[in-house]
Amino acid sequence: MSEFTYNERKNIRTSYSVEKVFATDKGFIGRLPDVQYEQNNGSWVSQGSRWLINEEDPQAIMDFGFKSTEL
Repeated sequence: MSEFTYNERKNIRTSYSVEKVFATDKGFIGRLPDVQYEQNNGSWVSQGSRWLINEEDPQAIMDFGFKSTEL
C-alpha cells in the first residue's frame, strides 16, 4: 500500500516526493508528478502534476502550487 502525504485540508493527496526541475543558481521548480483530489463520494481521482518555485514541501505545493497545462 502506498504512503500518502495530504494537504492541509486533507482533500488533496500524493504518494510522490518532490522532484526538483529546472534548477539554476537562483532557485528551482519543485514538482509533484501526480496529485489526487477527493470527490464528494469519498473516492480519489488523479488530477495531474502540481509545481511551485523554490518549494520542497509537498504539502505547500498541493496547497499553493500551479497545475500543469498543455499549450
